[in-house]
Order: sequence, then C-alpha cells, then structure tokens
Amino acid sequence: MTYNHQKIEKEWQKKWEEDEIYRADNNLKKPASAPQDPELRRGKDNFYCLIEFPYPSGEGLHVGHPRSYTAMDIIARKKRMEGKNVLYPIGWDAFGLPTENYAIKTGVHPKIATEKNIENFTRQLKSLGFSFDWSREINTTDPEYYKWTQWMFLQFFKHGLAYKTKMAINWCLKCKIGLANEEVVNGKCERCGGEVEKRQKEQWMIKITKYAQRLIDDLDKVDYLPRIKDQQINWIGRSEGATVKFKVKSEKLKVDIEVFTTRPDTLFGATYMVLAPEHEIIPDLKSQISNLKEVDDYIEKSKRKSDLERTELQKEKTGVDLEGIKAINPVNNEEIPVWVADYVLTGYGTGAIMAVPAHDERDLEFAKKFNLQIKKVVQPPQVIPNSPFQAGASSGAIGNLQGDIESECFSGYGMSINSDFLSGLLTLDAKEKMTEWLEKNNVGKKTVNYKLRDWVFSRQRYWGEPIPLVHCEKCAEAKPKFLFLHAFKDSSGRVFWPWLKSELEKRGFEVFAPNLPNSNKPNLKEQTKFISENFNIDDKTIIVAHSLGGVLAMKMLAENNLKAKKIIMVAPPAKTEFKDGKKRPAVEEFCDWKFNYSKIKKAVGEVVVIADKEDSVVPIEQPKEIATELNAKFVEVVAPAPHFNCVEAPMILDNILTGDILNPGWVPYEDLPVKLPDVKKYEPIDSGESPLANMQDWINVKCPKCGGEAKRETDTMPNWAGSSWYFLRYTDPKNNKEFASAEALKNFMPVDWYNGGMEHTTLHLLYSRFWHKFLYDIGVIPKECGDEPYKKRTSHGMILGEGGEKMSKSRGNVINPDEMVKLYGADTLRVYEMFMGPFDQAIPWDTKGLVGCRRFLERVWKVKMKNEKLKVAVKNEKLLKELHRTIKKVGEDIEEMKFNTAIAQMMIFINAVGEEEIDVENWKLFLQILAPFAPHLAEELWANLGNKTSIHLEKWPEHDKSLIVDEEIELIVQINGKLRDKIKIKADLGEEEAKKIVLESEKVKNWIDGKKIKQVVFVKGKLMNIVI
Repeated sequence: MTYNHQKIEKEWQKKWEEDEIYRADNNLKKPASAPQDPELRRGKDNFYCLIEFPYPSGEGLHVGHPRSYTAMDIIARKKRMEGKNVLYPIGWDAFGLPTENYAIKTGVHPKIATEKNIENFTRQLKSLGFSFDWSREINTTDPEYYKWTQWMFLQFFKHGLAYKTKMAINWCLKCKIGLANEEVVNGKCERCGGEVEKRQKEQWMIKITKYAQRLIDDLDKVDYLPRIKDQQINWIGRSEGATVKFKVKSEKLKVDIEVFTTRPDTLFGATYMVLAPEHEIIPDLKSQISNLKEVDDYIEKSKRKSDLERTELQKEKTGVDLEGIKAINPVNNEEIPVWVADYVLTGYGTGAIMAVPAHDERDLEFAKKFNLQIKKVVQPPQVIPNSPFQAGASSGAIGNLQGDIESECFSGYGMSINSDFLSGLLTLDAKEKMTEWLEKNNVGKKTVNYKLRDWVFSRQRYWGEPIPLVHCEKCAEAKPKFLFLHAFKDSSGRVFWPWLKSELEKRGFEVFAPNLPNSNKPNLKEQTKFISENFNIDDKTIIVAHSLGGVLAMKMLAENNLKAKKIIMVAPPAKTEFKDGKKRPAVEEFCDWKFNYSKIKKAVGEVVVIADKEDSVVPIEQPKEIATELNAKFVEVVAPAPHFNCVEAPMILDNILTGDILNPGWVPYEDLPVKLPDVKKYEPIDSGESPLANMQDWINVKCPKCGGEAKRETDTMPNWAGSSWYFLRYTDPKNNKEFASAEALKNFMPVDWYNGGMEHTTLHLLYSRFWHKFLYDIGVIPKECGDEPYKKRTSHGMILGEGGEKMSKSRGNVINPDEMVKLYGADTLRVYEMFMGPFDQAIPWDTKGLVGCRRFLERVWKVKMKNEKLKVAVKNEKLLKELHRTIKKVGEDIEEMKFNTAIAQMMIFINAVGEEEIDVENWKLFLQILAPFAPHLAEELWANLGNKTSIHLEKWPEHDKSLIVDEEIELIVQINGKLRDKIKIKADLGEEEAKKIVLESEKVKNWIDGKKIKQVVFVKGKLMNIVI
C-alpha cells in the first residue's frame, strides 16, 4: 500500500472539521481566588498562540505564509497534547489598497473581490491542515467587526487622543492620493511614475506620543527577542537634551525660533540656524525677507521631494539664506544667519536646528558649501591606551586631552573650549550647567524628545473603516467658555493659572480667571455672589477648579441649581483632614463640608478629578472619594510640584482638550456601525478627498448633538486600525454587546505566544501595544489582563527564491503552495518549511530539500507497513534509548523554535529503525512527537493501529531520564581555560578518577611538562580545567 497523501489529507481534514477537535473552550474558568498579576493569575488550562492574520490578496497564499503558521501550529498542537485549552485563531486583515486598486481597474466592488480572495485563502489554509479554531474567524471588513473599531476610535476622540490638524503629506498628482515616504522614488510615485509634491492636508491624528515612554519602559515586562525590543526602542527614539529659544531680530515682530538639541554644551559653537521649508514661522517673516522669490522657489521645489530623499546622507546639501533675517544666539548675543534647507524636517524636534558645524557632519558639509563660520567648542580626548578620560566623568578628570583638534568635525564627548563659563568642563558637566543656565535665564529648559510622531489616522480612500464623526457648524460656533476657581490663599496670577489661561486663549477660548475675594479667609456665600455677578454659568461653561476651588464649584452648582458642561477638579479635598496634619480654620469654616453628590451629578455633564500621587496637602483618598461619588473620570499623576504648585501643568490641559473641545464642531456618531455606502467610482476625487465625498445622500445627516444640519467625515481609517486589536476580538468573536466580555478577556489575555515577520515588529507591534494600553487605561480591558497584549513575541525569517533572491512575480520565482501540496503533500511542505534552516533566518527555497522531506515521511510510512501485523513487543535497548533521546530533544526544540534540529533528530531515529523492528507501544510514542509536524500522516498511522481517538488529543510523551544517560561521554580538557584535549570517559566518573585519566593523556602531559598544578575545576560529565 503506497503513501497516498492526497486521499489521507483530505479525509482527515474533513474529519477534524466535523469533530471540531481544535475548538477552544470559552467556558473554562480560572480559580475564583486568582491573583491580580497576570503571570500568577493564569491557570494551566488556557494557552493563546497567535499569528499575524493574513491580508487576503488576489494572488492567494505564497510559500512564505505557511512558515509562520506551521511553526505556531506545531506549538499549538504540542500545548493541546500537554492538556492546555489552546486558542489558535484565524481571521482576515481585509481592508487594503491592493483591493481598492483592483476595484479602480476593473469596477469590481472591493467587498466582492475580498470575499472571493478569502474563499481562496480559506481553501488553501485548510489544505495545509492547520489546527485553527475556525469558529472564531473574524474579518476586519465585516461591519460587525469594524463597528467596534469605530467604537474604539470614538474612545480615543472622547479622551482627547484623536485630533484633526493640517500637515504636509506626499501627494501623487496622478493617483490623487497621499503616499508613504517609501512610495516616493526620485520625486515620482512608485505606482504610476507620476509627479509627487508636498501638500498640506487635514488629517486625523492619534496621540501615540503620549505613550512614548511607557512603550519603552514596559518592554521590560515582556519576553521579546532582543532585536525586536531594539526596533521598538529605536523607532520611538528617546533623546534627552534641551529646548532653546533664539530671538528673531525684528522691529516688527516679536518671535522666537525654538530648537531642540541633545548637545546644549555646544551652544557657543552655533553659527547659523536652519528652518525646514514647511516651518510655520516663514510666512510671518516674508515681509522682512529681501530674497523672497528665491526662498519661495526653493520651498516649492522641496515639496517634490520625499522625507527619505531630503534626509539622505549622501545627497548634496541645498538651501537658501533668508536675507534680512537674523537670529540672536542667547548665550553670547551674537547675530547669526537663518537659512531654509530641506535636510531639516518638521516631523522631528521643532522643525528648526541650531547648526554647530565644528561638531556635526551635516552642519559642516552645509557650512563649507555656503562659506559659513565654523567655531570649535569641544576638544576631544587624547586617544591613548588606558586613558583615564571617561565621557561623563567629573570635571577634574581632564588630564589626558589633546592640545589641538585633529579633524574638522568632532561629534563626540570631550572638554568645552571657547565657551565662556563652560570652558574646561567635560561634556556631561557642561550639558548640565548649560541647561541650568538656560532655565535660569528663561531661554530654554531641559527636555526629553522622541522621534516618534503622532499616528496619521486618515486615508482619503474608499476601502477602509468610515470614521464615525460628523461636523456641525452650529456646534462649532457654540464654543465653551472657561471659569477658573482657585483655592485658599491663592490668586489667578499664581501657580499654573497664567500658563493655562494663555494656552486656552491662543486656541480661541474665552477664559474668566477672577481673583476671588478674601482668599485668606474665604467665604462660600461671598465668593458665589461674586461669581454670579461677574460670570454667567450655563451648559457651555467648563469649570477648572484647584484644591478648595473644587469644593466651591460643587457647592455652588448644587445649591444654586446651576448647569455646567464640565468640571475639572484638581486635588480637591473632601474633608478638612490634611496630609501635613496642619489645622486650617479658615478652610474648615468655608462651608459645612456636606456634599449633595446626586445634585452635583445632575448639574454637570462631565466630571474629571485629577490627583497628585505625592500631594503634600490633600490625601489622595479624598479626590478618589469625590470621583467615586460622582462617577467621575479619576486621573492619578505625579504633579510637576506637590499639590500642583507648578508653573505649567500639561496633564490639566490634556484633560480639558478632549472630544469636541479639542475638535470644535466634530460630534461622535454613535449609531454604529457607520457602514460604507456603495459607490460607482473608487478613485479619489480631484480635491484629494475620498470618493465618499461624492455621496451626498450619505454625507448629509442630522447632528446627533443639536439636531442641526451636519456632514459625515469622508476620510477612512488606515489599514493598521483593524489589526491593532484583532487579538482581543478572537477571545469573544460573536459578542454583539461589547468587543469582548471581561470574562473572555480574563480567560485568554495576554497572548502567550505571538509570532510574525520582522517587517511587522516596528509599526504593527507598536500600534497594537499602544491600542491595548489605551483600552486598559480606560478600564475596558480588565486589570487582571495586564497592559501589555503579548507575553512573548518571536519572529521568523523570510523564504527567498532559489538562488537567494526575494520572491516576486516579475522574477518568476514565486512558489505556489497549492502545487507543492498536490505533488508532495501538505505534511511534506510543513516538514520542509520547518527543516529548511534556522527558523529566525531567511532561507532560499530548494525543491531538492522538499523531495528529501518527502522521502523521510515515506520511510516513516514503510516502518508502519513492516510492523502493521506485529503483535509481540520486540526488545531493542539501543533503539529504545534513541527514541527517548528523540522525545526529549523534539520537546525541547519545539519550545526553542529549533524545528530544523527537531526534525533532524526524528530523521536520525528513523534511520536507526532502518530494517529493525520496533514494538507498537514505542512506535506510538514516536508518532505522537511526529504529529505536530506531520498531522495527517501521524493521524493515519495512529488510526491504523486501532486507536479510536485522535492522536492530537493524546498526552504528549515524556522521556525516560534513566534511558538517556550516556554511559560514556567526551570530557573537554582545558589548560588555563584553553582547549587542549577531548577524552572519552565513563559518564559517572568522579573528579579523582577523571583526573587520573586526564593526567595520563600525552597531550596534557606535554602542556603541563612538570609545571605545578594550582587548581583543578571539574564539571562532571562535561569538562576539566587545569590551572598551572
């Protein structure tokens, strides 16, 4: 009987699907007393392994897809056999540009094309025997899925993390779409070859930058490959330095140019400034620029370059002097020229730089080209062996320094020279001293900067999730007004009030910030009367109240039947017991300290309570109590100064600027899902808007807030949106009341093991980690799940074409897995993709290797054939030992993703079997470890032995330790730590017996040669090191 893979594989795939043996149980409960720590809380029942769900393209699967899927399938199958309730789900990341481009070309609706592609992908995946739980299949284009993506966007909006702003994007004049930097090559669109220019477009943004530091810090919580962690850290790009203000010399304007620098110690060497062509200050300076046409022409040319082209290190530097404009270096009051140049981008830092050509290669190249001053202000250390100089050592350690700078540009650490009060200091000391000087003189401050920019969340395309917002002109005009209420012994001119007032007024808001009467001995009635006479509180009013001001706000609203839009209370007390133990009679007498919380709740639309973890006056329990009683949002922070006695308080502004306050006129449309309408044409329109902009019947709606005329947002979400939370939906995919129940999330989250390509270990991983943290922070992911979505993240190498080139249709080297499955079988393809090389490395395809794996499986089949009538167990001690060595190695290698060496060991075992006979019970053990790799063949052989239950539900075998102890081992012999011999000895020999044998070795005798042995280090069964 021949090994007929086609018959076997189809039969077992049908059987597995009918029996639903891979379906995860959602009803398994964790112990009731489960602790909060996810690692301690998770029981031994559930195991969640995850792949990156595929984009269902028209081409179908290529052989690269199965590599990751097979690896995780092996792990999932092993975990099931170890008794775990395994969740190994599948779904489709189905929104995307290729499908939309296909619709533009053919007129076929993207929905129809997507359904056809998914049908093909499903057939292909099932043909490979993956143990996915198909009952949890999801699709990002399904309205029942993307309604929750839309709901999550609305949470970003309501919490102030979504905002609309104008920004420069790459714009293809022919395709009429925005392009990523990577899609612009030599100023042309990669797709159509057409002209590309920079255009200012309004885009929705998500404030991922608010999470930048946490996204770095929390990598310590997870088990990711080091290179994956490095990619995350490098992309976020944290740097410490200072922001510095350079005044623009002008009689007409009073403006500063702000720069960020990691080297404030080099300020005395700043000899010119450079602005990005898009810098917002340039239009304000136009009346003073004498060569305006030259500047405008340069800016226009820069629009036709991508950011990648502009920052290319090898490209020739270009720029134009803003003639008539000078900046003042704040440290020496010298006038320096201001240039515009395209090598500076608005996307990093401030869009302006101070140029220090003696200590920066790009600045030097620019300065030499345009004959600008070069001033050396850092002297490098002398390069000598064992130099005591250390960057960052104290200022006394400057003995070994060169007298002269050898090169034109030194960018390292050294000693400050030509720098007034910094001269003689080492770099780190100089940086610290200069930062202190900047802060003292109000011309700069210590700053942490990140390369990470906010997430551009708009696409002017059709095939994406509609953004569920409407714009209402009537609501836009109804701007809120602000009332500030200060505390005991306070005034509107103290602490953060002036800064907050300025921030709101420059955004166009009306602010009433009164000095309340008698703040040394405040009186509730007197202050209430003062406010009522000077300000009209209504449902457009936002009250910001600090400390006792919060008590005033609550009492005033409840006792006077007033209405307010929102209250932000900062460190409000609930009683007159203070952390510092001081008695404050004036505060105690302010009111009766009884609060009608039900009335307060009715009086105000939204309440936010902000508390300082380290407050020196109000115990944090008091603000918490108020927040609980009012069902308020509670924000716990470390204030810049105790009790918020600080000049700036960004966390207060962040909690003011949320939702429609941050985005005037934009109103959430909460009747979800907002479905994509059918359109006749899928191209963006001439204005650059999405084709949805032509759908007037769909666009024009009633405002959900005021009932007036409103228009829907026509931008759609990016591809990343649906893929940033799909792992959560898998836990409860049929839930139509919430994206997933708390119980389902607690059962499976966080993901135990996530594998994907290295190309997705930057943006996708970053976005999904951020998305999860946000949902965790707003309380819709249970605390027990933790704020990191994946416990472990691994990665696989790419499969290249034969010859080591990347597979592509143009090269004609793409391998279709359908053909391989038909000719050689799914099990052969699975085994080959795991055997072809180390899993984490890129490996070229080799059909000869595939044939070799087929022969291995045929040898396994023949062992079965030879022994199928065997009834009596045949003893073979040597084979038994090899089997248990194989069981041990395969089990360990799967956990370490060393699939190639696991298969190699199984091949060794089958070779050892050869013409020998193996008893049935031991043959069963081998089939069980083969099963995750070749599930169809193992299942068939298992059934042919008379077993009624699936092999994939059997217990994973354990090796017998007593059988794998080697009788003889090779002892490594070192002399002074260097390998000098290898000697075969009995495995159980002790140190003295082993030492006698080693000292009799001729090689060892030659090395010792009568020298005194100082020490012998013996590791039993491994090595002996003789120190002489």
